[in-house]
Amino acid sequence: MRSRQEGPPGKTKRTRGKRARVGIFVAFVVLAIAVIATIALPRKSSHAQAKKYKATKEIILDKNTGTLRKPTQEETDVMVAQISSLTNRSTDGLATTTSANGTQMMDLQGREGSVVLGRATADGGTEVRCVFTLEEATDFLGLEEDQ
Repeated sequence: MRSRQEGPPGKTKRTRGKRARVGIFVAFVVLAIAVIATIALPRKSSHAQAKKYKATKEIILDKNTGTLRKPTQEETDVMVAQISSLTNRSTDGLATTTSANGTQMMDLQGREGSVVLGRATADGGTEVRCVFTLEEATDFLGLEEDQ
């Protein structure tokens, strides 16, 4: 009797399918962050761009091998730039208007909100966290300032 086994030993089609879905979900989250940062929000924060970060955790699901890996330096730089833009809390360049009753209003243009981040986990799942600052994001993603 022949045994048909596809893929690595111990991996079922269901497990490989789940990993593929997780990879697609993580890619979707990163793509959504990129689109939002490119279209709607102010450009990179000069404070964050003065710092370089390096990856310390394996948070990316490699499509070819199905294993977790650390982000490359280029991927890390892109993540930091996008997250810096999304967590920008500066009021620089924002106009204030005064209403008829004297109340002052400011259009925050998407600032002051939270950012939902996702990272792949070793068990094939995805861990998601809502962050408000670049520091919270770098902690969650396992990024450290590169000296």
